[in-house]
Formats: sequence, structure tokens, C-alpha cells
Amino acid sequence: MKTILFFCISTALITASSLLTGCSAGGGSGAPQASGEPAAALAVAHWVKGSPVDISDGVHVVEFWATWCPPCRTSIPHLTQIQQQYKDRGVNIIGISNEELSTVEPFVTRMGSKMNYTVAIDEGRSTSKGYMGKYGVNGIPHAFVVKDGAVVWHGHPMAKLEAAIDDALK
Repeated sequence: MKTILFFCISTALITASSLLTGCSAGGGSGAPQASGEPAAALAVAHWVKGSPVDISDGVHVVEFWATWCPPCRTSIPHLTQIQQQYKDRGVNIIGISNEELSTVEPFVTRMGSKMNYTVAIDEGRSTSKGYMGKYGVNGIPHAFVVKDGAVVWHGHPMAKLEAAIDDALK
């Protein structure tokens, strides 16, 4: 009985830790920060949901995620809520995945209105390299706030993203 209880508690702690920190190939997701450096172009192989977005003007959120990542799946309804909250102010959320279209498209379809923002497939990981690689970020989910073509903040989408968007809209 003690072994089963220990296993259940250990599993719960690992799951909670994963949900709070993100999925990673190694290393942390870095501290949220502003850079003001030019944002990389969105190199998109396929727009799964929504229309192409021009990030050179206005405020946008470029968020990296994957279908297999539990913290990413947890942040999806939060991103949908943020999209709804800021859509009238011109903010666009663009979820970028490196996965195959055959994996992402059915997932997005199943999510329906729970994933109600633009979703795209990265073209040969070019977009990921231009954001995640440039800032040394290894963990997902990870969001970048882009204002008029410049990265003004990046961090976990469940941590102070709304404040970063509010600052960018000033």
C-alpha cells in the first residue's frame, strides 16, 4: 500500500512539475525579457487555422507548441481566452508547431473552439530557429510578443503574457 501511495504521489509531482515548467529537449525556457530586436519572419509551410498574419505591424503573439506536450495543451484554452480578450485591439496569437500537418490538423480540428486562434506549421523549423534558437530557448510552450516587427517580450504563455501584451499596446 505504501509503495502504491508513493508511486501515485511521485507521479502527481512529476506531472505538476511538467505542467508548470514546460516540455524541453534540455535546458530551461529562459527568463521572460524584452529585447526590441527585429522579429524573424514567419516561415509557414501550412496555415492550419486562420489566415496568414503580417507581424511587421501591430501586436502579435508567436507561440511555439506541440500536440505531444502536456503544458502546451494546458495553455491552449488560456491562449484562446487571451485571443478573445485582445482581438478587438488587433492582437493576433499565432501557434507554431514543428510537427507534421497530418498530426497537427486533426488535433486542431478536435480542439475546435477551445483552440480559437491562428495555427501554423513551421517551414523546415525556420521560424523556430529565428525565435527559439536566437534566444536560446529549448522548452515549450514559449511565447514571443512582437510589436511592429520587434520582439518586446518572451516567456511561458501562462506567466505574465497579458501584462506583456498590455505593455506592447501602450
